[in-house]
Amino acid sequence: MQESDEPTPASRAGLKRPEGAEQRRNATFVGDASDLVTQLKEVAAPLAITDIQDETWTKIAEYCIQIWSWNQSINLTRHTTPELFVKRDLLDSWHLAKLLEPNEEILDIGTGGGVPGVLVAILRPDVQVTLCDSVAKKAVVMQRVVDQLQLKVPVYPLSVQKVLEDFRYDSLTARAVGPLIRLCTWLQEDWHKFRRLLAIKGPKWVEERGEARHKGVLKNIELRRVAAYNMPDTESESTILQLLRPRS
Repeated sequence: MQESDEPTPASRAGLKRPEGAEQRRNATFVGDASDLVTQLKEVAAPLAITDIQDETWTKIAEYCIQIWSWNQSINLTRHTTPELFVKRDLLDSWHLAKLLEPNEEILDIGTGGGVPGVLVAILRPDVQVTLCDSVAKKAVVMQRVVDQLQLKVPVYPLSVQKVLEDFRYDSLTARAVGPLIRLCTWLQEDWHKFRRLLAIKGPKWVEERGEARHKGVLKNIELRRVAAYNMPDTESESTILQLLRPRS
């Protein structure tokens, strides 16, 4: 098969592809979008992720291809195989998407490679998702990704505090952004600008909660575990915490 002359997402943005990137890409996934959909479904089925429509799977596969291509030039994810993507990124996003109400306005903070924000936008087209990341280079990449996927998802190269200076949201979402004490410290002056924070956490969430309470950053904030599910291939659980803003 002749290699296409079509520029990659990285080259279009002026980002240099590192040496050996083509070999790493081939080690990640070989095939076209339809092959990827098949592989994603095979991994998802034992996890009971069986309620996703075919057109949504196609969009998810397109997202993977975009992110894995960009990952050759900028570090967006370590989950660069269909198995790791489904068992880590998709599983978290799928569980979080089920907690959202129709027409919610969501801000995904420190979005990185778009998890859970972009995947929530794909899984729940009825909600309005916005992304932000203080690392401008990552925000630029994610803007290109959502444009390529034809998603109406604004992306801001700003910290959450800066975004909340001008906008209000129903829910904030976060994964792998930092411990609870850091999240709550960032947001302590802005709780009145959103209704709740949904934070995806690993097994150390209890320790994080204890530290945050000790430092007083959870004062008057209602924290509740709203989802818990097994982390595949481990003996640990993933948890989604809901932190409701203090009542006035």
